Amino acid sequence: MAFAVMLTGMFAMGTFVSWQIEKSVAEVKAASTALYINAFIAPHLQNLSGNILPASSIQGLNQAMERPDFQASITSVRVWNRDGLIIHSGEPDLIGKKFTPPSASQKAWSGTIAAEFDDIPGDEEIAERFSGLPLLKVFAPIRNFETGDIIAVVEFHERAERLNSELAASEWKAWLATALITLNMMGCLFIIVAHGSKTIDRQRAALKERVSQLSELLRQNRILQSRIERAAQNATEDNERVMRRMGYDLHDGVAQLISLALLRIDRIQGAEGERDNLHKIQKALADALTDTRNICKGLLLPEIQTMTLRDALMFMIRQHERRTGTTISCQIADLPDKASQFVKIALCRYLQEGLNNAFKHAEGQEQLVEVSWDGVTVTVEVADKGPGIRDASLALSEPRLGLASLKDRIESIGGALSIKSVPGNGTRIKASLPLLDEGDADAA
Repeated sequence: MAFAVMLTGMFAMGTFVSWQIEKSVAEVKAASTALYINAFIAPHLQNLSGNILPASSIQGLNQAMERPDFQASITSVRVWNRDGLIIHSGEPDLIGKKFTPPSASQKAWSGTIAAEFDDIPGDEEIAERFSGLPLLKVFAPIRNFETGDIIAVVEFHERAERLNSELAASEWKAWLATALITLNMMGCLFIIVAHGSKTIDRQRAALKERVSQLSELLRQNRILQSRIERAAQNATEDNERVMRRMGYDLHDGVAQLISLALLRIDRIQGAEGERDNLHKIQKALADALTDTRNICKGLLLPEIQTMTLRDALMFMIRQHERRTGTTISCQIADLPDKASQFVKIALCRYLQEGLNNAFKHAEGQEQLVEVSWDGVTVTVEVADKGPGIRDASLALSEPRLGLASLKDRIESIGGALSIKSVPGNGTRIKASLPLLDEGDADAA
């Protein structure tokens, strides 16, 4: 495209330069011819009266046109008036005849010398006899020496063989210079474009290599992320198994031993002081048994193993209500019947911790649980109307609230946890986890 534009520009420039050279040469030649006219022709036309020349003026004109230097280059001379009448001419048969004035003569009547190459008039009677020769036509105004008014226009036909040769040589030189400059520009442009193309190719290859590397890193990152999520899920399930085993151990070990000690104490009979001491021991052991059983209930979630996610969440809510004697408002949307165990455990532990915090720090004021599911993500929100937290951003890093470890648990399996609290207007924590309907997934 660039080459096409430059070639078009080259032809346009060459044509313009050729035309300008021809025009300039014609003007220079016309100016030199005008000097001859003013020197040898104009003096004999000063006595022009109307359309008639005196015999002396005609004789002077004929003598001027018979000069050897004049006849060597001039093929024809015509003197025109404004009406298109030829007042005098080297061709006697044209004198006194009226024709349509040549268009170039109008410029001469305005006072300017006009010159043109090979502009042969269409009128057959005044066609140049030497039509086979290249001609330069010059139209020069003749002024009255006293008043300065234009009284006639002289038309000269000058042989232009040599002039045409010089013009052709000049035009060829101009075309050659234009072509060389254009070719040089094309060469420079080609080198620039070729260099740029190679640079682009190198950059494209480097970019492809970088994209390939990034794609490989992204693939490895996905694999690592998948492994991390599986490890987190396994860790959640392992942690739950450890807590369950610990609960069983406490229940079956420590709690059973305390129960046995209490039974043995009931059978002991002795003095009144001993009975008081035994009563105190019995009371301490009973309290320890109660605390141990409460700990076991917090660690064990055996009931949720076979429940749906909705039933498991409702179980945790009702268990909290029974344990604390508070009431919780629930808004639970339809949830899929099948859910992964690690999702179920994580949400139940989150709900347990959130409700415990609401009871402990907000005294269970207007506790609310909202559960929603959009087909991809399940969201569980726990809210209260307690005193709130001054800096909610620090709450997720505060160990005593238990939210920091809860946040780590949720995020480790691909979820997110956030907290919003306004001092004096309660707290709201929200957990979101990816959850697909496993029934639909299995069917697919």
